[in-house]
Amino acid sequence: MSYEVEVGRFLNLPLKKTIDVDLVKPMEAFIKNNNLNKSDEDLMRSVREFDAIRKNATAKALDKHDSSLKVLYQYYDQLSSLNKKMPFCEGVGVNVLFTWKGSLDKKKLTSGTPKLSIANGNFELLCVLYNIAALMTQIGSNSNLKTDDGLKVGAKYFMESAGVFNYVKDHISRVVGNLAVTSDLNPTTLHSFAAIMVAQAQECFYMKAAAMKAKLQAKLAAQVATYYKDAASAIGSGERISSLNQALEQCQLKRIYYECRAEYHEAKALVDGGSYGEAVARLKRIEPPMKILMKSQSKNLVGTDLNAFNTLYNAELKQIEKDNSFIYLDMVPKPDTLSPISGAVVAKAKVFDETEKLSAKFNDMFTALVPLSVHNALEVHDGKKKELVGRQIDRLRESNNLLNGVMSSLNLPAALEDVNSSGGDLPASILEKSRTVCSKGGVETIDQLLKDLPDALERNRQILNESVRVLDLEQTTDTELRQNFGDKWTRKPSSELTAPLRQEAAKYQNIIENAKKADAIVREKYHTNREGIEILGLPEPELKKKIPAAGSLASLKGNPVIVELKMLCEKVETIKAEREVIENELRETKFDMTDIFVQALTSDGAIDENPLSVQHLDRVYQPLIQQVNESTDSQKNLLANIQRASEQFSVLKQQTAGGNQREEMLKKLAAAYDGFQELSSHLTEGGKFYNDLTGLLLKLQTKCSDLVFARKTEKEYLMRDLQQGIIGNASEVADPQVPAHIQEARSVPPARPPPPASAPSAISLPSAPVPAPRAPPATTQAVGPPQIPAHQQAPYAGYPAAQAGAAPAPYSNYPMQTPYPPQPYGYPPQGGYQPQPPQQQYGYPQQQQQQGGQYYPGYPQQQPGYPGQPGQPQQQQPGYPGQTQPQQYAAYPQQPGQQQPPPNYQG
Repeated sequence: MSYEVEVGRFLNLPLKKTIDVDLVKPMEAFIKNNNLNKSDEDLMRSVREFDAIRKNATAKALDKHDSSLKVLYQYYDQLSSLNKKMPFCEGVGVNVLFTWKGSLDKKKLTSGTPKLSIANGNFELLCVLYNIAALMTQIGSNSNLKTDDGLKVGAKYFMESAGVFNYVKDHISRVVGNLAVTSDLNPTTLHSFAAIMVAQAQECFYMKAAAMKAKLQAKLAAQVATYYKDAASAIGSGERISSLNQALEQCQLKRIYYECRAEYHEAKALVDGGSYGEAVARLKRIEPPMKILMKSQSKNLVGTDLNAFNTLYNAELKQIEKDNSFIYLDMVPKPDTLSPISGAVVAKAKVFDETEKLSAKFNDMFTALVPLSVHNALEVHDGKKKELVGRQIDRLRESNNLLNGVMSSLNLPAALEDVNSSGGDLPASILEKSRTVCSKGGVETIDQLLKDLPDALERNRQILNESVRVLDLEQTTDTELRQNFGDKWTRKPSSELTAPLRQEAAKYQNIIENAKKADAIVREKYHTNREGIEILGLPEPELKKKIPAAGSLASLKGNPVIVELKMLCEKVETIKAEREVIENELRETKFDMTDIFVQALTSDGAIDENPLSVQHLDRVYQPLIQQVNESTDSQKNLLANIQRASEQFSVLKQQTAGGNQREEMLKKLAAAYDGFQELSSHLTEGGKFYNDLTGLLLKLQTKCSDLVFARKTEKEYLMRDLQQGIIGNASEVADPQVPAHIQEARSVPPARPPPPASAPSAISLPSAPVPAPRAPPATTQAVGPPQIPAHQQAPYAGYPAAQAGAAPAPYSNYPMQTPYPPQPYGYPPQGGYQPQPPQQQYGYPQQQQQQGGQYYPGYPQQQPGYPGQPGQPQQQQPGYPGQTQPQQYAAYPQQPGQQQPPPNYQG
């Protein structure tokens, strides 16, 4: 396996490198959050095996052999199949950030190798396909070109790789969006690769046709030249990549070479046909380009047979030209009048079919999973099923509530029981209802259930609010970074990415609000029936005391109205029992739509869920829906008959003392019992509803947390790349330009100092005194002042020194030479020269001391580190040679013309 562009007889391309990622944890989280057989140990084992397959295909070195291709095939096929069942994407899928480095870009010192990171399984698939195509180019280049089978294998891999490159080129833009791709994934670069591979495949076919007729070889060679011309044009018009410069040169030279080959074979065919004149013209036409090829001496670019072909061509030209001159005497046409040689297209890019498996024996590791589209269709179907079942159950309950309300208002069947009982006995129905209430805990049970509702509601609300909060925080951070970095912040905006999760959160928020309203209705109903429920929960003796005694109705026994009314009350109990059976059947009816959706996906390529769901739901639930319709319709006639018979019974009843009070109490207890039953059912379902909702909200919270973590990782990668890019750009910035006035000052030499006003008088100078003996310096070696460029020399005496406010010289690292050669210590200066006081160093602007608001020029400002400053080492005074200064002696008189040094000057 190669990670650099290799140019030999054929061009082979390097493989991309990636960064290892952990697939196990994100996949297990996705399985858990989406209820995909989370308890299946075989599925978890397959997840770990899939992670190992990726490491084997992307992290290990691959040989230039078919076995290495099988490794890449296996990973691509498994990922392609799994990505449909468990999509690798941000937000609703498996959150994995895939990072792939550029294979053509050279590593930079500051920013490293360019790379691209996207949390998208399709991006991973395209990068793996790129490596498959690149490895095909290496295997094809490494095939045995001396045998027909080897040439056939090489052409096969070149054409297949061209098709893969074209597929990646056509799909990469849709996957990466607005992100900047690495050079090897640029569509123009991929187009160049595909063109090169087709040309190399055609070249293999030409080499394979070495024993065929010259006319066919000419056509094949002409097409090879055309393909290499197209490849060179594609490289030249695409992105400028330094590592492809040699490939561009190879394509250009091969175009010339195979144009010569085509002309040579065409000349041989003409000789076979007796056209010696045109044959000579075509051979002469080869001469200029052959000189270019021989000068290039690029044997690796055009093959090892260049010298042999040049020798053969020259020999053929001499022989054919000689035969034509002495025997055939054909007219030799001008080269520009020759017709072009038409090419024979044999090599073409093999179109890549994404629906076919690359592995010969593909075994899906995730057969237990269904495609995500099927999974989504099943979820939508289940939602419609629950809605249909819930709607029919609500119809049954509404009918029961209406029936119970009418029966309670008429005090039935308790009023009929008074006919057969003595005045002090309790109706049997009331006793049965009291036992039922007591067995279920009475008001204490209702109070406890009502007490648990607010806690469950608040718990779910907190989970939902936390999920939305982390999404809002991530979106705020993303927006701030997008504003700071502008167009460089290329990742997908959070507002688009989190839209599905926010829609799900809004759905749950609506559910919570509806549940809150339902809880208020339940509480109101409980307060209405609480007194009656408390009475029903009393022991029988106390219950009997709460109900007023009734008058004797024994005379009404056997009355047809009483008999009819009793029969109608029995029908009420029967219809309630039937509805309970229908409700259970509605809940328990199950059927699986997986096979139907999978078949639709296989045959049509997509799932039209709505018509399929409606069709099968109607087929399965239509009989039960019909029973619900019949039950609700029969209730209308039953209630009408009950009301009529009840009115007749009221007329027949004899009014007794306390009778009306007893009837009102019995009605109240009957209504309280119905309310208790309804409250118990609603509160139990409400508790189960909140518990189920907690599980769903926890899954939503996990999805949001996984997304935020993945986005945080992506943000860190992107910010690191941007910072490295900023550092890299800063290091490549050119040195700052020296201001024009500084350059002009350097180019103009300083003016010569003016002559002295009066010539010095001739006086006899005293002889130089003998210097006092002194010990030589122990550690300091005397060195002369360093030589520096002329433009940095100090001004001559009389030339104005740098005044305050003048621009300092840009270079200050060179100490300044004294204006004239320094005199040896202890000797007077030469006549006619006046030693100057210490000059301002060039590059250190003359400092002016400020005292009391006045400026006093003439005293040089010491720089940090000069003697006299605490904490700094003793440094040599700038502008003076590094030798030990001699001790000054008062006996030495001041020389004529020598200025007195400043008082604070240290010699």
